Parts: sequence; structure tokens; C-alpha cells
Amino acid sequence: MTYSVRPKSLTDDLREVPYLFVEHELPADQTSPYRYHPRDHRSFIVIGGRVRLESRHADGTGYREYGRLRGWHAEPGATYRFAQVGVEPAVVVEAGSTLGPTHESWDVAPFGPDTACCRDVDSYQVDKPWGHEVWYTNNLDGVPYALKQIHMTAGHQSSLQSHDRKVETNYVVDGEATVLNGLPAPQDHSAVIDIATLPRAVYKRRSGWSSAATVLHRVIAHSDYTSVEVSTPELDDVIRWADDTNRGNGRIEVEHAGARA
Repeated sequence: MTYSVRPKSLTDDLREVPYLFVEHELPADQTSPYRYHPRDHRSFIVIGGRVRLESRHADGTGYREYGRLRGWHAEPGATYRFAQVGVEPAVVVEAGSTLGPTHESWDVAPFGPDTACCRDVDSYQVDKPWGHEVWYTNNLDGVPYALKQIHMTAGHQSSLQSHDRKVETNYVVDGEATVLNGLPAPQDHSAVIDIATLPRAVYKRRSGWSSAATVLHRVIAHSDYTSVEVSTPELDDVIRWADDTNRGNGRIEVEHAGARA
């Protein structure tokens, strides 16, 4: 059975959208169309339920199954589809570049030479004072987006931060958090921010928000909290205006010292 629910955009709060980020919902026994995008990388993470990936190649058809917070990359030129399996409806988020068209068909019809493949996302884990991140796209080179899992333990908060160039969108998988977001960062990096003046909102499962470049933002976890974040690729572009462990700006090398892949 094909699926009737079209993908839901997760970037409607951005004025200029530099990446694709959508949610797919597949009820019992439903399947996506075959897909083919000759110019774009795409990455998929299962948020709920279980999914079977079918990828078509010149030498045959491959099948793999993915559970919660795991997924795959579809390289440019891959032909594939995915289906709900088991008893629980499946929810999948898709992130990626938007350099060209995505072709879809309900027929068994590769749209080009089946030389590209689908492969598992990375499991590169970066420890943080407030929890950890998993950098799903760490095994892709030169792509114009980055995809992460962010896990924060209850009672912790991220730094109050901004980015010079990086744009990001977060989607809540589990838990609840207050998010400070929306005011522009001062040009003077030594300025003191009055945190009480920042707009705030509470986000729960399957809701989310975006932060444009140069916008102040912070996440405060009410409970153990997990999100999936897509961003532009400048992962070291971080200005920390306030931080509970007094970390400086940019990449913190010690957080990568025990990174697990």
C-alpha cells in the first residue's frame, strides 16, 4: 500500500531555507514512492516505529531495517523507497541538499544508472557537559548540510550562543525543553546579554524551531531531551555568550577526545 500523508515541512519559520528538512509519517503497511535525486544527498532518521529500506542497484535489490534514531544516507543517483514495518506507525525525518529535482514514481522504475548507494548514517558521538551529540553526517564529505542527534539530560542547558554563518533547525524527538530564541546577537562579542529579555517557548515531541545566523538561542531541558538538528555545515561556528562550564567559542577539542564512531 502506498502512503497518503505527504511530507511535512519543518522549516516554515525560516525566511531563506538553505536545506531540506521534512517529516514523513507512514501508518501501518504504508510505503513511500521510489525516489531518485541525481544531484542531492539526503539523510533519513527514524523517529518512531521501524522502517524497511529498499534500495535498487544494477546488481539487484538490497533491504535493510532501521529502528529509532538510526537511519541511512541516500547518495546522488540512488534509487530507493522505504516502508513501515511492525505494529507501530513509522515517523521518519529527511534532511538534505536541494540542488536539483527529486523524481518519484510508484512503479518499479529506476530513473538513471543505478550506481549510487544508500548507506548507514554515522554514529560519531561527541560528549558535552550537558549530554552528548551524534554527528550522523560525519561520514559524508563536502555536503552542504550537517545532521545531528542532540541529547540533553534533565536540568541542564546549552550555552547561550549564536553563529556568524550557520543556520539550524531542531525537531524534538523526546522530552520537553524551553528554548530561548529570536533576538539578534550584538556585534560586540564582549557584550553582556540580559537573558531575561530573550523570547522563549516550550517545545515537545514532534515540534521544533529554527535559528537563523546571528540569532541568540539556548535550550533548557525540563526532562531528558532528544532532538534531531539539521544545519548548514559550519559546525565550528559557535559564539558562546554564556556557558555553565565557561567554554570558549568554536570547537572544543576535549569533547572529541573520546568520540565514538
